[in-house]
Amino acid sequence: MVGKLGVQEFMVITAGGLPIFHYSRTNIRKMDSLLSGFLSAITSFATEFGERSIRSLTFEGSELLYEQFNPDFLFIFLVDNHAPKRVLRAVLRELSRKFMATYETELKMEIPILDVFESFRNEVQGVFQYYEGVLIIISNLSAYVIPTVRKEVLDVAIRTGGFLDELHRDFGSLGARILTAIDGNSSIHSITSKLDVEEEAISEVIEYLAIRGVLRIAKMCPVIKGEDARFNAFLDLVGLPNKEYQLLERAKHLCNGERSVVDVSERLGVTAERLYEVLAKLGTEINWSYVEVSGLANEPTVD
Repeated sequence: MVGKLGVQEFMVITAGGLPIFHYSRTNIRKMDSLLSGFLSAITSFATEFGERSIRSLTFEGSELLYEQFNPDFLFIFLVDNHAPKRVLRAVLRELSRKFMATYETELKMEIPILDVFESFRNEVQGVFQYYEGVLIIISNLSAYVIPTVRKEVLDVAIRTGGFLDELHRDFGSLGARILTAIDGNSSIHSITSKLDVEEEAISEVIEYLAIRGVLRIAKMCPVIKGEDARFNAFLDLVGLPNKEYQLLERAKHLCNGERSVVDVSERLGVTAERLYEVLAKLGTEINWSYVEVSGLANEPTVD
């Protein structure tokens, strides 16, 4: 089993090619045989990039993600072809920073004592478990979720990690505009309308922020008020077209505050956009329950 993240192996090597840490989620260690060829392949790229970043390399049928944390050490993932690369870049970045911080003294030794680094296996497993929870969160992203900034995490990220610089580098000014528009009450759908930006672009930034751990995500779960004479009179007053009225009749028992707009729409066989459009016409006759998406083992560590 390689886990939901699709990571097969994780290795730390010196720039000279000496392996100092190797973690495998299986009993097979493919990276040992790939290592010399991998080093030859990236040597030609070493001087092409002035800025450190996480890169990928397809090599002999495998995909490698790697980061050169400083001129002396390389951090490498061997991953499945369809692994979630955007999440894995965050995982690799976190593991590289944790490793360098944990073994700052040991890494300065002329001849590292390899047994010392074996304790990092527990850290690797913990980080993998956390980001498998992140996958649950981002799999629930839709236009009808409410993102909320985790201010304490964002403040630390800005203060210690150059977060805003990274956000600007990846998304330009749009990243900051979207971050500012997240107020804890607006859905992705609302933010899209407010900023007049394509939903796909908004969702990409929201996913990025969620992966970095600076957002909470809550699904919008509709609650239709009771089926009494007053409610039926309200529907008559609104004058819903027959198709919309029929859709609402089918949705009533499903809209109980526990199922999201997406969940209800899938059960009814309509698009979430169509269902939300009809529900929005009910005004104050509908309540919204915000159910936070969870799955995280522990709070993220932002370096």
